[in-house]
Amino acid sequence: EFARGLLAEAGAVALGRNTFELFQDIWPPRLENKNATESQVRLARALTNIPKMVYSSTLKTTTWSNAAIVQKVDPDTINTYKQEGKGGLLTVGSVSLVAALTGMKLIDDYYFCIQPLIAGHGSVRFFDKVKLDTSRPLKYVDSKGLKSGVQIIHYQSTY
Repeated sequence: EFARGLLAEAGAVALGRNTFELFQDIWPPRLENKNATESQVRLARALTNIPKMVYSSTLKTTTWSNAAIVQKVDPDTINTYKQEGKGGLLTVGSVSLVAALTGMKLIDDYYFCIQPLIAGHGSVRFFDKVKLDTSRPLKYVDSKGLKSGVQIIHYQSTY
């Protein structure tokens, strides 16, 4: 429900190829799955209906409705969403995309999710991907604890 609330405020979703392909495999089938919970169906519907931009130089086609493949990050396009009141772009996961957007100073808000588990493996971490020329201070906005044990901490960029 928290993610669905963020989607409701967004004008579009921007995803990297890996996250997009994972979501495309998971969420559209939830609309037809009789065992899916009501909250899963609501999120699947929201993700299907919202415009999606998948940033990839290798992906050639997509079967998910309202999805467009974008070859590279264009700051002017992203700023258009901010300036024209289109609700902005929401990026979920997509560590390389978020790292690129951070480097270009295009992210206004960060929602860091602390999961109630210790990862046993994996090499893709946000802070490993971000290579900044200087530190970027963030302003604390608020935090929220979910029933699942996930803690979400909201920060805003200060540039």
